[in-house]
Amino acid sequence: MKRWILALVVLALLAGGGWVWGSPKYTLWQMKRAAEARDVDALARHVDFQAVRDSVKAQLSARMHGEGGGVLGALVRAGIADTVVDAAVSPAGMRVIFAAAPLAETERPGTIKLKANEMRYQRTALDRFHLIRGDGAALEFRLQGASWKLVDIKLPPDALP
Repeated sequence: MKRWILALVVLALLAGGGWVWGSPKYTLWQMKRAAEARDVDALARHVDFQAVRDSVKAQLSARMHGEGGGVLGALVRAGIADTVVDAAVSPAGMRVIFAAAPLAETERPGTIKLKANEMRYQRTALDRFHLIRGDGAALEFRLQGASWKLVDIKLPPDALP
């Protein structure tokens, strides 16, 4: 009887460890397939829209609250940028973006040319990982319940004046 319990505990630990190690990459694969299929609903299941909106608004506000910033700075100071971010970072906004954006060129099924925009995967904690682009932009994912969600988009440092 003790052997069965020990075997079940070891099996559960192996399965849990495999899930912790492999689930972020599985989530990214699901998101890639949803994007290629232009399935906004499937893609939206992996995004915490409120957290992403709050993050982008905070970044824009921090960068543009001075006297400068041109037109974008004036929009941020007037509060209009918040409305634009709310509209863009939503399932409806994703539908508009997908309708207007061409798909990435593929070399063969299942591969995408990323070239200069290639992103690298970085695990920062058991419940957090980032996809980081060469220019400093990053996507942060966090474990929420049993699934991974995009919770933050870090704009590149030189994205806005």
